[in-house]
Amino acid sequence: MNKKNLLRAVMALTLQLCALPVAAKAVTAQQASQDSLVNVIAYFCKNDTMCYQYQDYEAKVENNDTIVDHYIKSDIQLVVVDSTSKGYLIEYNALNTTVEYKDSMFTRVMQSIMEKMGDVKVLFSTDEYGTIEHVKNWTEVKNNMKAASKAIFDSIYANMPAMSEVFPRQRFEAQIATLYSNEKAFLANNDDLQLLFLLHGKSLPIGKVENDDPSDNGYPQHSVIVTSYGKTDDDYGFEDDYYVHSVSETTIPKDDVKDMLKLYFNKMISDKHLEEVNQTIDSTEYSEAKVTNSEQYNYFYNGWPCEMTQSKLIDLMGTQTIEIKTIVWTTRRWGVYEDDDSPTYDGTM
Repeated sequence: MNKKNLLRAVMALTLQLCALPVAAKAVTAQQASQDSLVNVIAYFCKNDTMCYQYQDYEAKVENNDTIVDHYIKSDIQLVVVDSTSKGYLIEYNALNTTVEYKDSMFTRVMQSIMEKMGDVKVLFSTDEYGTIEHVKNWTEVKNNMKAASKAIFDSIYANMPAMSEVFPRQRFEAQIATLYSNEKAFLANNDDLQLLFLLHGKSLPIGKVENDDPSDNGYPQHSVIVTSYGKTDDDYGFEDDYYVHSVSETTIPKDDVKDMLKLYFNKMISDKHLEEVNQTIDSTEYSEAKVTNSEQYNYFYNGWPCEMTQSKLIDLMGTQTIEIKTIVWTTRRWGVYEDDDSPTYDGTM
């Protein structure tokens, strides 16, 4: 990879953090309960079991050529272990995961790591609305993440020893470690749990809402959110199901693009190569970047996620990077509330 392509790749990675999902900015469910709102609230029962398939796809488009960066597919099971008036205790289990990267060596490494990580279940608690609060077995999860991370770096640097001259392992590893440094960081970077529970505890006005407020990072942003009730599926849905659809476009000024790039490399690059990289950054002509987020969240009437999609398109310096993350239910088994004579819902999509 030449230097200009490396800059584009790193900038695309950095810009992922500069335009976050907009639907989550809605007011909390505790603040409003009018008929004009959709409240995303969990009405789960003990022993409720949901199975999902999660997919993550990323590709780059340049000069009409499309290069797939990675494709990840995982089967997930959620089981409500306990249900009280104060919230829920839910067990998350990754059943099967397959990964494909454009680099075959990296594919082998990540497939092995994913299989090892699946050995540890995540036990998390929520409040009464379904908002995730804590990872109850955090020590076990953190130790598993650290071991997996070490195995990844051991393999990468063993197969590419020259990499250490440019990207010292200690600096690289330290940056990755921030992704699971504490419960909050782990949950924020767990893509499938984010898709499933991002909006629980939120309220959104029914209808279409347009907004030109700046993004959380202060960049110009235009967003549209549409919320309503409707069956999630003609065969498997219910009349009281609901959905949230949002689209946002965020513009990042070219000077900020350059500054973010320098900040990233100053943390990662070896001192020996830093001056050379900074010269390349300074000599590169930048343009503003545009990040377009599209989100679709479909819920069953009881707050269980049905089908969720997040797509992000980054238009940067002649290259487009698109990442699509989806999670779709495959099987469900719901219980009934105490003193409720209605039947248990079993289903397979």
